[in-house]
Amino acid sequence: MELGKEVSPGVRVYRAADAPMLSDTDATSTDCEAAPEVMEVAMKLAGADCSINKLLAKAPIEEGGLTVLYLYFKPNFPLFPHKHDVNSMYAVIGGSIVDFMGDVVLRPGDCWSVKKGNPYQYCAGPDGVEVLELFAGQEHVKIIMTDTAGDRLEAAQEAVRKNEDAWKLLTEGPLFKANRG
Repeated sequence: MELGKEVSPGVRVYRAADAPMLSDTDATSTDCEAAPEVMEVAMKLAGADCSINKLLAKAPIEEGGLTVLYLYFKPNFPLFPHKHDVNSMYAVIGGSIVDFMGDVVLRPGDCWSVKKGNPYQYCAGPDGVEVLELFAGQEHVKIIMTDTAGDRLEAAQEAVRKNEDAWKLLTEGPLFKANRG
């Protein structure tokens, strides 16, 4: 899938309005090293409309292979521990992250990186969180679910119970609401 429009030799524009849902692309796949009950709860979370994820830009490998993903996790969404098979860089562009790796809070403009193979987790704040994820030199990134602390499963199930109806009402992230025109 080629995204963007070349507007001049070597210059390409990617429009947010043209960004496909990440699930409709081949940019990512999911694998599991976690226990079956972790995947069961993770799939329930996914079915609760807890996030909106889009492929904003994907440059061909011959142009550096930079990929930019837009991730909007809805309020109080507990992202399960997982890792990737590529090095990744992230930037918070809206909302907040609470409980990042235990006790760190991240706000718009804050960034973090994760080395290939290192697991991480966080929880979206009360207004949700919008994140840009960037990786380079790869056509594809694998999301690998890892085992989770026992209380994380219960917290995730509780988050679904408390937020599922409200999550279903949020059909697009703030960035896309602001970019409609």
